[in-house]
Amino acid sequence: MKKQIFTVQFQDEGKRLFIIIAEQLDISKKAAQALIDDKKVLVNGKRVWIRKHEVHEDDRIEILVSEFKKPEAKKIAVLWEDEDYLIVNKPAYFVTNADDNSIEAKLRVQEKNKNIVAVHRLDKETSGCVIFAKSAKAKETMIPMFQGRDIMKIYRAVTIGHFPTSWKEIRTDIEGYMSTTLVKTLDSKKHASYLELRIETGRTHQIRRHLADKRYPVMGDKKYAGTGNELSLEQPRQMLHAYRLIFPHPKTGKPVRATAPLPGDFKACLAQMKLR
Repeated sequence: MKKQIFTVQFQDEGKRLFIIIAEQLDISKKAAQALIDDKKVLVNGKRVWIRKHEVHEDDRIEILVSEFKKPEAKKIAVLWEDEDYLIVNKPAYFVTNADDNSIEAKLRVQEKNKNIVAVHRLDKETSGCVIFAKSAKAKETMIPMFQGRDIMKIYRAVTIGHFPTSWKEIRTDIEGYMSTTLVKTLDSKKHASYLELRIETGRTHQIRRHLADKRYPVMGDKKYAGTGNELSLEQPRQMLHAYRLIFPHPKTGKPVRATAPLPGDFKACLAQMKLR
């Protein structure tokens, strides 16, 4: 992580922070605001993420610029496939569906099948296993399995802090429903932990919310991890990976198992934190 540092001159007194960043770095205002939203901007040593923040003469602006480059999904890796479904390894930074640049849209072109449709979704920054159906009918057949909890979803995560090895379950209310996440500690150090998690329910951001609620948020999670950990803010994204899916095939009943290898940025984070 590199820093770009500059001091506000008298002629820039009163300008909005995102405007002066755009001018200094020669980037768009939208890109400048994204740096602020990602909590990568400090003013006089304090992190600022308020869009309307105005700068003053002699303010010292520090911008954390990551050398990490977001991957391009040139070809989506198919982990398992039959005549009705395919399971792919979703790269981070791409939405699952409902976008022209989504994994769903890319798969329709890649597989030459305009009927491919996502059965479930992952957050944009989360990588790993996602199930797609090759027809609307196949999707309809699969949906009850999610509602009936027939699909085992296993995740890997790097979290902030030394996670207690005695904790095997997190069970709290989310949106009015009792939600359960099972936890296995793979490795744990003073500043970070490597966890395997299995969700028995599927609430929005369940793993991220559960871990943050227990004060061991996912490393790099800009929404739930807060701004108090420099190691977390250095990560390019939230370190959460949908590692494995196991379920009975909705037609044959035979077991289906797919595992998504850990991506490079996730392995780099493990190495940085000396976790294995």
